[in-house]
Amino acid sequence: MGLAVSSHAVTDLYSSFILGLIPVLAARFNLSIFLVSMLTSISGISNSLTQPVFGFLSDKYGYRYFLIAGPLFSAIFISLLGIAPNYAIILVFLFIGNLAVASLHPPNAAMGGHYGGRRKGLANSLISFAGTFGYSLGSLFIILIIEKIGIFFTPIAMIPGIIMAIILFKYLPRSSEYRDKSSSVSFFKTLLKVKKIKIGLLAIVIFVSFGRDLLWLTLITFMPLYFTQAGVNLTNIGLIFTFFGLVGASGGLLAGYLWDKLKNKILLIQISLLLGLPFVFFIFRSNGITPVILFIVSGFFFISSLPLCIRLAQDIFPTKLSIASALVMGLSQGISSLTMMLLGKAADSIGMKLTTYSVLLIIIAGIILVSFFPFLYRKTFGRNMDFTGGERGI
Repeated sequence: MGLAVSSHAVTDLYSSFILGLIPVLAARFNLSIFLVSMLTSISGISNSLTQPVFGFLSDKYGYRYFLIAGPLFSAIFISLLGIAPNYAIILVFLFIGNLAVASLHPPNAAMGGHYGGRRKGLANSLISFAGTFGYSLGSLFIILIIEKIGIFFTPIAMIPGIIMAIILFKYLPRSSEYRDKSSSVSFFKTLLKVKKIKIGLLAIVIFVSFGRDLLWLTLITFMPLYFTQAGVNLTNIGLIFTFFGLVGASGGLLAGYLWDKLKNKILLIQISLLLGLPFVFFIFRSNGITPVILFIVSGFFFISSLPLCIRLAQDIFPTKLSIASALVMGLSQGISSLTMMLLGKAADSIGMKLTTYSVLLIIIAGIILVSFFPFLYRKTFGRNMDFTGGERGI
C-alpha cells in the first residue's frame, strides 16, 4: 500500500503540468480556447481510454512493470513540454506521457481492493488521495521551475519520477499475488455472457463518473484562462490549483471513511455531487476573491466522488479489480475527454460560462440516474447494498 500510494502521488504530479503550462503555451503559440481544450483532451484520451487495456494486462500478467512504467515515462515525456518547439510536438509528448500515467492507474487502484481488508473504501480513498495530492502540486511545481529558472529548464522536473521508478524496481515483488492466469480473452468472453443487469449497473456508474469527469475537465481547462483574464499571475494560479486539489483530496478521504460507515452509500455520492453544483454555478457570477474560493471549495465535493464510483465498479466485478477500476476511470474520462473537444469549440462561440452551465445539467441527470442503482443491485445480487465482502465471480 505504501508503494501504491507513493507511486500514484509521483505519477499524477506530472498529469497536472499542463494546467500550469496552459497560460504560457496559450500566449506563446496564440492558442484559441478550442486548441487549449485539445491539450487537456489529448491528455485525457491517452490517460483514460487505454486504461481498460492496461487493466486487463495487469490482471493477467501482474502489476510490477506497469507500476514502474507510470512514473518513469510520464516524467520523461511530460517534463519535455517546456522545450517542445511547436504545438504538434506538445500534443505528441502529452499523449505518450499520459499513456504512461494510464499504465499505472488500474493496477494501482486494484491494490486498494486487494489489500484494504474490510476497509476497502478507505484504502481506495487513500490511494485516490495520494494521486490527487500529487496532481494538486504538479501545476505549482512546473510554474516555479518556469518562473525561477526559465521554461527551457523544465526537463529537470523528471528527476522525482526517475527516482520513484528506481524505488519501485527495487522493492516491488517480482510476481503479483493477484495475477489472473485465465486465458487472454476470458474476461471479455465472460463479459459478453454476463447478466445484462450487471452491464446496466456498470453503465450507471460510468455515466455518473462521466458527468463528474467532464465538469472537472471543463474547470481545469477554462479556469487557468479565466483567472489569467482576471489578472491573476501565474504563481497564484498554481497555488489556486494546488488548494483545489488538496481540498478535493481531503473530501475523498472523508468520503472513503463515510463509505465504510454508512449504509446508504448511493446517497453519499448524490450529496457530494449535489452540494458542488451551486459553487460552480456562482463562479462566473461573482467578483474579486470569491470566484477563487468557490472554485476551490467545489473540488471538495466533486473530486470526493471518484473513489466512491471505483468502489461501486469493483463490487460489481469483485474478481477483476484492475479492469473494473479501469472501466470506470478509463471509459468515463475518455468519453469526457472526447466531449471536451466539442465544449472547447462551443466555448469559442458562446463563452466559458454557458458551456460550463451545460455540463451542470449532465451532473443533475447523473444524480437522478444513480437513484436506481440500489434497486438494480438488490435484484442482481439478492441482497441490499452493503459492500463488506462482495460476490465472487463475474
